[in-house]
Amino acid sequence: MYDAYMPNKTISVPEDVVPIIDGLGVPFSTWVADQLRHHAATHSALGFAQQLLADAELANAQPPTVAESLAALERMERSAPW
Repeated sequence: MYDAYMPNKTISVPEDVVPIIDGLGVPFSTWVADQLRHHAATHSALGFAQQLLADAELANAQPPTVAESLAALERMERSAPW
């Protein structure tokens, strides 16, 4: 699976994130690797709405409704640094 040796990396996370990581149901490193692969494969190909649907599919959740998608978009626009 890996082409080159990569030493283990350590990251620090806030205490309130630990229960979320524990609830993933897979090792955190596996989840991160899957997310990075998914991001690399879909980053330039999908729009915002399609990305929400793809993320929901990866999470084995119900796709967001139009209202939920719009609410998430508004939250993201409000918090964007630009």
